[in-house]
Amino acid sequence: MDFLTQSLVLGLTEYAPLVLAAIGFALLYRLTGLINVAYSETITLGAYFGVWLNTTYTLDFYAVLFPAGLMAGVLSVATYFLIFRPAKQRNVGALEMIIISFGLSILLRYGLQFVFGYPVRFFDVPPPETVYVLGVGVGTFRLLAVASAVVLSLLLFLFIQRTSYGLQIRALTSDDDLAQASGIRPLAVTTLIWFVAGLAGGLAGAFLGVGSSVAPFLGWRQFLFILLVVLVGGSWGLSGVIGVGILTGVALAAMTLLFGQGLYAQLVLIVAFMVILKVRRSRLTESAKV
Repeated sequence: MDFLTQSLVLGLTEYAPLVLAAIGFALLYRLTGLINVAYSETITLGAYFGVWLNTTYTLDFYAVLFPAGLMAGVLSVATYFLIFRPAKQRNVGALEMIIISFGLSILLRYGLQFVFGYPVRFFDVPPPETVYVLGVGVGTFRLLAVASAVVLSLLLFLFIQRTSYGLQIRALTSDDDLAQASGIRPLAVTTLIWFVAGLAGGLAGAFLGVGSSVAPFLGWRQFLFILLVVLVGGSWGLSGVIGVGILTGVALAAMTLLFGQGLYAQLVLIVAFMVILKVRRSRLTESAKV
């Protein structure tokens, strides 16, 4: 089987949830400039909400997917109103906000362990059917994750670019004071963004959970790559985040096939991201001096 074809198919299907989560995180980062570490727990909560609905009410995965995302979105909004908005109103600095988000992440993680217990949990679903794409066997849940990432990406792009609320979001991210002077309601727009970001993270968590298992560190294991994807691709907007997320998934799949070990692939990719960020920062600094 062709190595490039296998890497492409596996990269797109295995890491589609990474793109979903990166879209949500990019919205928050673009709006607030905050590296919200607690976003990793939004992903984890999406998985736990999904497995709880699945095992408690004997619902299949397709029935619990959207409710799990909605619950994660509501929780995301709750953290904004209870934690981040009060901190912002007290003019808390950027570093302190990151520390607050890190503390919230730990609180939510141990809260999950207290409520759901320490053992790893699994979705009660039948083995997914295998569909062959370009000669590569792919589970139906993985294909659904790809379809969801494509649909959500398209809807978000159209929402931000073609609707009045999207115009308000772009105005708010560009200049908060000017947006308020133009009659835009920042609170409503900000609430909407936190909800959409939580929805995307929750869906990503559910897909990650059904593909393997559900554990308290599920989202945390993905957070570094989500952050790097947003930092590298964010300068080109949402389309840049999506593009870099796809390339990241394909690169991880290719290097895993090449090295036979996922850990080596992750280490190589992290080093590559660090080099890109370093070079890009240098070029930006040089251009600024001119």
